[in-house]
Amino acid sequence: MKQAILTIFTRTPLHVGAGSSVGAIDQPVIRERHTRFPVIPGSSIKGVLADAWLDELIRNDKGQLIRPDADNTKEVSWLFGAEDANAAKAGALLVGEARLLAFPVRSARAGFAWVTSPVAVNRAIRDGLLVGIEELTDDLGDDGARFSVETLGIRNEVVLEDQPLKHQGDLTAELADAFKKVPGFANNISRLVLVSDGTLGYLAATACEIATHVKIDDETGTATGKFLFNQENVPSDTFFYAPVLAAARQGRTCDEAIKALERKLGANSVWQFGADGSTGLGYCTLTLK
Repeated sequence: MKQAILTIFTRTPLHVGAGSSVGAIDQPVIRERHTRFPVIPGSSIKGVLADAWLDELIRNDKGQLIRPDADNTKEVSWLFGAEDANAAKAGALLVGEARLLAFPVRSARAGFAWVTSPVAVNRAIRDGLLVGIEELTDDLGDDGARFSVETLGIRNEVVLEDQPLKHQGDLTAELADAFKKVPGFANNISRLVLVSDGTLGYLAATACEIATHVKIDDETGTATGKFLFNQENVPSDTFFYAPVLAAARQGRTCDEAIKALERKLGANSVWQFGADGSTGLGYCTLTLK
């Protein structure tokens, strides 16, 4: 097998829903239970990638294939598997869950900051996204952070949302260099803040966007009073990453599978994940590392 890392950068708010809720939010996003970090399930990512190939096939108005391209159909089967009950096959691409690397939050200075924590960094190290750095220990405390005072500091503190955090040093050179190699971070490292795992969990749980929806009556142009609900969205500018494994399948190599994915990513600059794509949600940039 061969491994690559798929980085996912949200260009617009993202809603990958967890279903209904008994809490204050009617439609929450899916999260890890223990950390409260938002995630994108591997099944969602694999479905979006597979659709990039399937969209090239010719369909009727019911979505049924009417003039399938033989070569493209074979490539879909090779990369993502076939569900035919009589000839089920595993695909060459195995896509993991997308984990949180850096979460954007409002900052009293510089507009916003990207927040990460030791558990997020250590996962990225183990998964192979961040290299040249040893795993971190969570020794900051819930009132401390590492950040650039010059960019984000106010009287030796950084204020994230309504939470002031004391400066406990700048980011280490090793951590900064590792993040600079992540696509999209090279010129934005001064906005990165390292906080405790508890602080990141709190911010990820409370600093997502909440959008209120209501149905408008076509005749009066006013709210009907029905269908009022709120929806939680992961904010734009959030960094996720997902491990992608390639296996030799159907007489073709791991390298061929990775190269096929690279070609497709290069041909599409914007990808849509989750709900409400027709109203601008879930637009993302993907990079294979």
